[in-house]
Amino acid sequence: MNGWRRTFVSSVLLLLFPLLATASTLMQTDMAEMSADAELIFEGRVVGTRVVGSPGGRMLRTVVTFEVLDLIKGEYYQPQLELSFVGGSRGDLKVQVSHMQIPRMGEEGIYFVEDIQQHLVNPLYGWHQGHFLLQWDRQLQQRQVTTLHGEPVFGLEKKRLATQAKMSKGPALGVLIEPRRSVDRPMNSADFKTAVRGMLQ
Repeated sequence: MNGWRRTFVSSVLLLLFPLLATASTLMQTDMAEMSADAELIFEGRVVGTRVVGSPGGRMLRTVVTFEVLDLIKGEYYQPQLELSFVGGSRGDLKVQVSHMQIPRMGEEGIYFVEDIQQHLVNPLYGWHQGHFLLQWDRQLQQRQVTTLHGEPVFGLEKKRLATQAKMSKGPALGVLIEPRRSVDRPMNSADFKTAVRGMLQ
């Protein structure tokens, strides 16, 4: 397939992806719903990625392999977990879904998985809303939890969305990304996991 045809195929796929996504992955969610409805919540590290094609080569998916460091919710008994995301690059064909970031090699984070069996566009609950990173803070000398966009998380609250749903433009409702007091510090992984487990009780 020549270059313009590959570009055309990629463009058509990108137009179709919003139709494939479920409402729960496109709309804003809240921490209480995300914690309750996610099939699996775990702390992990990305140890491998590979791009696979569908029959005919018109769809690319990136299979991400995680080392499971700590299981926060769900039943999973293997040391590694594979999740499949739509998108990726192979040769001169590149497929990318707008507003979606596939976990990168070497990253560490806390992941809320909507379903480990279905082949969703993005298996993480609420896409970026269920994708938290662990970043080393040199000043505090600890790993702090941030949103996918790098905002430090200062707390989690069990808030519920209003009845009128809206598109997500940031973190899930209940994720505090600003300190309430001058002495507040970003959450470390242990505090974050304790807060999530508390929401499950």
